[in-house]
Amino acid sequence: MSSPRRLLDLCAFAAAMLASAAAQDRPQEPIGEIFASDASVKGAVQLAGAGMQVMSGSSIGAGQAVALLRLTRGGDMRVCPRTDLSISSSHNGRDLMFGMSMGAIEAEYSLPASADAILTPDFRILLAGPGTFHVAVGADARGNTCVRPLAGNTASVIVSELMGDGTYQVKPDQQVVFHDGKVANPDRVVGECGCPAPPPVMRATEVPPLPNIAELRKKSPPSLAMPSDATPPPAAPAPAANEVHIQVDAPFVFSANEPEPAPLTLVAQLKVSAAPPWALVPQPPPPPELRPPAPSPPAPAAAQAAAPKRKFFGRIRAFFASIFR
Repeated sequence: MSSPRRLLDLCAFAAAMLASAAAQDRPQEPIGEIFASDASVKGAVQLAGAGMQVMSGSSIGAGQAVALLRLTRGGDMRVCPRTDLSISSSHNGRDLMFGMSMGAIEAEYSLPASADAILTPDFRILLAGPGTFHVAVGADARGNTCVRPLAGNTASVIVSELMGDGTYQVKPDQQVVFHDGKVANPDRVVGECGCPAPPPVMRATEVPPLPNIAELRKKSPPSLAMPSDATPPPAAPAPAANEVHIQVDAPFVFSANEPEPAPLTLVAQLKVSAAPPWALVPQPPPPPELRPPAPSPPAPAAAQAAAPKRKFFGRIRAFFASIFR
């Protein structure tokens, strides 16, 4: 037979579920707004801004990234990757109940005189105010459940067995792991519990300024530095005109089986001209003023024969005239 403590817990859980079912008949207030890149939401949702507003009775399935549930009353609930989380609220919306099978969540908010509950397959984890809660809760398929306080946590967490009477109070600075659905003999060494740490932010390093050329010359070794007044080395002399650079030996082979060459008579029949190419093109005649004078016609043969005779007698006449003068 169950103890009175167990009966009270079951009654409180049943009352919360009945209140959640009754709230379905009247207009509901959104519990929070979900922000995620690859999360799936089932139940009553409303599109709002950059996210979706979820109502009581909805469930959130996180993908490869963390899904952030920003509560309307204040605070955040982080759903770790590959975790399914169901959400229900009381009739006044102040008390919330979260249900998860396997995975991990992180709660970060403050509570006044109210209480929230996180249900796993083996435990009921009560967050009773007033206080500031920042805790991580994780559960696996073997019945192991971890509770780990995070930075800023100031309140205790009460863990109760769903299939037994055991109860354990986790202090604000204490981390524990419960095995096999029992709170007895908890393990104080906690490994990974909660969402994985985000990857570090890569920051661009400052590019150093370019060094001064004068400083590089001072720091360079003397063998590599060239003074400013140094003259470049003389160029290599050009090779002589008659100098042989490359000599190739090509053998000359004659074969009688080769076909006879074309007859040379074909070359003799070609018309060869020594005139330049432009002389073969017909040129227009020059204008009259640029034409050379026409040559005079040749003298008759009788006149050409008498011309030497007259010249001879003329010389004799000139000789006697010079004597008798």
